[in-house]
Amino acid sequence: MKRQHLIIFALLVFFIIFMTDPVYAGPGGAIAKAITKTFWGKLLMLFLVIIFAPLIIYVLIRERIGVFYAKRTLNKIATVDRRFNWLDLEKDIRNAYSRVHIAWDKEDMSAVQEYVSPWYWQNQQLVYLDEWKSRNLHNVCHLKSIGKIKPLYIEITDQEGFEGTRIAFSIFGEIEDYLIENTTRTIVEGSRGYQEVEKVWIFELSDGNWLLDDIREGTLSLAFAKMKNILPEDFPAIINNKMANRKA
Repeated sequence: MKRQHLIIFALLVFFIIFMTDPVYAGPGGAIAKAITKTFWGKLLMLFLVIIFAPLIIYVLIRERIGVFYAKRTLNKIATVDRRFNWLDLEKDIRNAYSRVHIAWDKEDMSAVQEYVSPWYWQNQQLVYLDEWKSRNLHNVCHLKSIGKIKPLYIEITDQEGFEGTRIAFSIFGEIEDYLIENTTRTIVEGSRGYQEVEKVWIFELSDGNWLLDDIREGTLSLAFAKMKNILPEDFPAIINNKMANRKA
């Protein structure tokens, strides 16, 4: 590696390590970096945008291609099953997104059991919320607005009613998240203020309802978008047969 490349790399590492502010990123217990809140953070982001402009353009194009194929698949299924209609599906996802953040702030995932899978409910309640509560900590989690929702990847099953189908969505939300000590009300992690956060939310069709099953980091959105959608081998025939049965 050339000397100038080493210098640039060292500067990037320095800024990322010392000029970022950790903030809890809500449901999922992951930590996002509020890098754009400081002057140096904004300067670094501008520098990175200039340097990595070609890569950023590639990511945007490749992700858009993935979203196009995912929506095309949804449109095909929507002709025989309204639960895959984009407007209805997006409404269900927004509803679950809002309710999960409220439940997270209240430290009670039981309030959203009808919107999340049993595994996700137990994982969030036991691994994060109950653990923080035992340490007299509380994760303040306020959702201000929901931004773009994009389907990235789909796994369609051949079960009756497409039960077990899974869809990964990229979801942007303007969120305020930080961890406080209940007695003193002092912030122990993160900081006040809203920031835009992207996460990949994975939903599964279970008993006819879309249930949140997992949350991944937003940095994985491209990886999901690049994956080939999984469809039954006889997927066209399944759709045609369902359409024929509806007309009969």
